[in-house]
Amino acid sequence: MAIEFTPEQQNVINFRDSNILVSAAAGSGKTAVLTERIVKMVCDETKPVDIDRLLVVTFTNAAAAQMRERISAGIAERLAANPESEHIQRQATLIHNAQITTIDSFCLFLLRNHFNEIGLDPSFRIADEGEIRLMEQEVMGELLEESFKSADPDFLFCVEYFCHGGKESALENHILNLSRYAASFPWPAEWLEDRKKDYEKEGCRPEDSLWGKYLLDHIDRMMQGAVGKLSRAKELCMEPDGPYMYAASIEAELDGLKALSDCRTFKDYSERISGIQFARLSSQKDDSVSGWKRELAKRLRLKVKDMLRKMEDRYFATPPELYSAQSEACGKPLCTLVDLTLAFDRRMAEKKRERRTVDFSDLEHFALDILYEGERGERRPGRVALEYRQHFKEILIDEYQDSNLVQEYLLAAVSGEDDGVFNRFMVGDVKQSIYKFRLARPELFLEKYKSYG
Repeated sequence: MAIEFTPEQQNVINFRDSNILVSAAAGSGKTAVLTERIVKMVCDETKPVDIDRLLVVTFTNAAAAQMRERISAGIAERLAANPESEHIQRQATLIHNAQITTIDSFCLFLLRNHFNEIGLDPSFRIADEGEIRLMEQEVMGELLEESFKSADPDFLFCVEYFCHGGKESALENHILNLSRYAASFPWPAEWLEDRKKDYEKEGCRPEDSLWGKYLLDHIDRMMQGAVGKLSRAKELCMEPDGPYMYAASIEAELDGLKALSDCRTFKDYSERISGIQFARLSSQKDDSVSGWKRELAKRLRLKVKDMLRKMEDRYFATPPELYSAQSEACGKPLCTLVDLTLAFDRRMAEKKRERRTVDFSDLEHFALDILYEGERGERRPGRVALEYRQHFKEILIDEYQDSNLVQEYLLAAVSGEDDGVFNRFMVGDVKQSIYKFRLARPELFLEKYKSYG
């Protein structure tokens, strides 16, 4: 039996010639909508589009296989209703070569077909995770052994700075973590080089630095959440069966919280945050008060209290006047750490090239090298990317909330947005984002959600 779509879903299925972002919760039928959009597009004989002219990106191999199966079933259903259609017959044949794939498989497709563009040995293979870990251990051991033998003062200071208690493993972990995080950016080496400039401004106010601005923005969001929770607790107190006996205390605390959220400098926060006190709540009994509302108001208030104390310990235990001095002191060991990470990445790249292996991060970055040309600040989609722009009529991306910045650049290269052709269709739900999986960036989804609205 055919699925009946809502008017909103039908609009999504039919809308053309524009970038589209669909925010849909789990169980809302977004995969069915995506499938129907594709099937309708490729079976429309008035404006025919071949299925192999679409790039459909899903999150896992299993999801890609399921998507291919659903699209194939949809085409078969259309063909059964119109068996004389040569166009639909053609789609039933082309479905087997269609790019319904994961981002990794698409990158592998690019490498297999354009390895010569970047001088990659065509006999390369994908190394498994265990092999990569062994290579990392080997490269790390060689790098640190040579560094210790050099007795370079900057290196020794870096070890002293980062390896509390003389644990060399702490430095290894910092290098590995920094390397993996940098790999979530399109051009990791350039991003790492830029990090050496983060502490160049000596003597500036904390809030004028990059990290200070980021941290104040983070604190501001936390304060907004705290005000929201305490406001909800106050609303509960005002309800007919609410815990009215808590109202005076919560209202006073809310006023203090709102005043604190007006702070715009670390000094203001440091001076005021300890002044917010949470008095003991009234123990007055009243059977007319809802038990669950009483408990909810207490829990909301306790969450705010715990958040403030953690914020005070984490961000304001150090007097603001010492921030600049500390920033200046950590600048040199940080630069050394970045240089070690860059050296580690270069050696890993050399070793993988010697063994003709690549890992999943390499797939994405080599694909970027194939699709883009030019140097820093002047990069643009190159000849190969422009060829794929001509080939793909639409780029459809499922689970878009789990995309990272590298994937965003890859898909932007083969879409026509730069040429005024808006042909990206994105589906996802930011609430389902797997934040730590391959360093997903749900903010990409949120930025589009706000700008497309």
